[in-house]
Order: sequence, then C-alpha cells, then structure tokens
Amino acid sequence: MPALAQVEPGMEIRTILVSGSSEQSLPADRVQISVQVKSVRDDLADAQSTSKTVFGAIVEKLGEFGIKSEKIELRDHELGKEYQDNRDGERIQKGFYSTRDFKIELDDASLLEAVYTELAQSADVQVNSTSFTRKDEIEVRKELRKSALAAAREKAIAMAEVYGQKVGKPLKISEGNGFPYNPYSNSTRNTFSADGGDSTRGRVSLTAQVEVVFELLD
Repeated sequence: MPALAQVEPGMEIRTILVSGSSEQSLPADRVQISVQVKSVRDDLADAQSTSKTVFGAIVEKLGEFGIKSEKIELRDHELGKEYQDNRDGERIQKGFYSTRDFKIELDDASLLEAVYTELAQSADVQVNSTSFTRKDEIEVRKELRKSALAAAREKAIAMAEVYGQKVGKPLKISEGNGFPYNPYSNSTRNTFSADGGDSTRGRVSLTAQVEVVFELLD
C-alpha cells in the first residue's frame, strides 16, 4: 500500500482489513419502459407509415396521462425486409418492416398500470423491459455509504478486541471489492411488491459496500 512506503526502515505497520455493507429497499418513484413498435406490411412505405402512426398515437395518448413528449425518447428507427422460414426450412420474404424503438420515462410510478394497458392495445407494440429507480438515489447512496463505513469500523473494533488489540486510523478505503469509488457502481435491484394491492408498483433495493484497512494497535 502507498502508506507503507512512508514507514521508516525496521518499523512495521500491522493492519486489519474489513468490509462493511448497508442496504435499503424503497418504493420506486421513477420508471423507465423500453418499447418497440414493429409494423410488417407488403409495401415498405406502408410499413413505415403504420409504425409512424402507431408511435404518434402512443405519444398523444400518453400526453392525456400528463406524460410530456420530452419524456418519450425515440432511440432508433429501422427499415428492412421481413423474412420467415417455410416448412422446408427455406427463407422467404414475408414483406417489409419498420421498427421504432423508444423509451418512456414516468416520474409517477402510479401511472405504470395505465401505460401498460395503453401499450397493450396495439398488436404492433412490444414492451421489452421495465426498470425502477429513485429520484433521490444519489442522496440515499451517500447515507448508505456512511452506514457501511460505520459498520466496517464496528466490525474491525469487535474483531481486534478478541485479541486484545485496538483499531487505529484508516489506511485505505475503497468501495465495492477494492475498486476505486464510482457513484454508480453500487448494487441496485428492481423488484415488484404488492403494496396497496398494486402488483406493478416497483421497489428499488440500493446497496453500498466498502472495504477499509485500519491500523492495528496494541
């Protein structure tokens, strides 16, 4: 460790390495939905026009829910030939496709059920994934990190006392498994809960993990 390079020859620093963690599960207050509109038609222009119409209708309907257009991000638009395999395994052209991939961000998690219902109205629409987050995630992580560091020190003290030793100053602090600090590297888990009888109301589990090297004293 860099700290050891400052030690006078003949002197030895004894250390103790411990880990600490802290976790909290909270209701989600922000939702991101990844959606694809795919229209397959005999004519390319028709496929493109249909996917555009379906996408526009979704944006309009979500606007009635109070979801602003800037919360609906069009990420990709592709055009091409659509193929399928016949009974003989031969690949034949079925028509042309037009896909529009977009993301919907909800600042109100209670709207999720209504949005799901609306997206299910069209056979051309497919929901690819749904993720839950917290608007105050950075602030929550800061508090979790403090708790994890406190837990690490408490563990070090308890372990040192078994051998009649004391814990000195921290010589090295890292987040996770010894990697440098990254504010977005901590564990996040998305789950569903039945709070209020609503199975679509998600929860976010945030975890902070740290490793600390303390000086070990007599």
